[in-house]
Amino acid sequence: MSSLNYENNRMDYSKYPYFNGYLDYYNNAVMMQGGCRCKKSYFRVLNAYADKPIDIQVNEILMAEDLKIGGLTKYVKFEPGKYHVKIYDALNSKNLIFESNLDIGKNLAYTGVIARDDDDPDDISILMVPEEKESSIKGKMSSLRLTNIALNAPELELVAQDGTVLFSGVGYSDASGNIAIPSGAYTLYLRDKNTKNNMLNIPYVDFAPRMHYNLFIAEKEASHDLQLIIPEDGVNYLELC
Repeated sequence: MSSLNYENNRMDYSKYPYFNGYLDYYNNAVMMQGGCRCKKSYFRVLNAYADKPIDIQVNEILMAEDLKIGGLTKYVKFEPGKYHVKIYDALNSKNLIFESNLDIGKNLAYTGVIARDDDDPDDISILMVPEEKESSIKGKMSSLRLTNIALNAPELELVAQDGTVLFSGVGYSDASGNIAIPSGAYTLYLRDKNTKNNMLNIPYVDFAPRMHYNLFIAEKEASHDLQLIIPEDGVNYLELC
């Protein structure tokens, strides 16, 4: 199982005026309440591996069934500890294609990214991406970070419509630190850092005030076309201390 490289800039988890729910370990829906017990974390899975759907099981919990590329599960609440994960090919008699253990730390929200193993592209791995909250994000500002899970892509940079380079040179299985940008609608361009050729245009992305986003660069297995997956981070609303 591969480990994700990321900048270790731990953030304070301040409270935000958002209300949402989550699934607990037993797959029960739980609405957010006041108070923080801290002895828990949250985990979801993003499929960035293949054009075929997969099933994902953590211990005895079926977290995802027929999860297609770009698909994202809901968060599940887990006690900190070690868990056993199995991934099946949902289209081929439920064949087991990956099996490993993962560690879930205390008081964290993770996105587990199903991606190609950089040491063996024919194999897969789970990249555990911890979410980070920047407590200084206030007013009409949003927080962004970038995670690169496009194995065959050249060196990339992400550029806004006014030419501002938001991220540059984030390598495969790496994640950037957080940056703050003015909230609002953006046109984004993913381009080759060396040639400046556009490889992907994203015409409308709306970043809400005081919200945190992780932008995942992924690629389709057959065509190697790039895509940018932009889920809202759980630290915006999950009950974390």
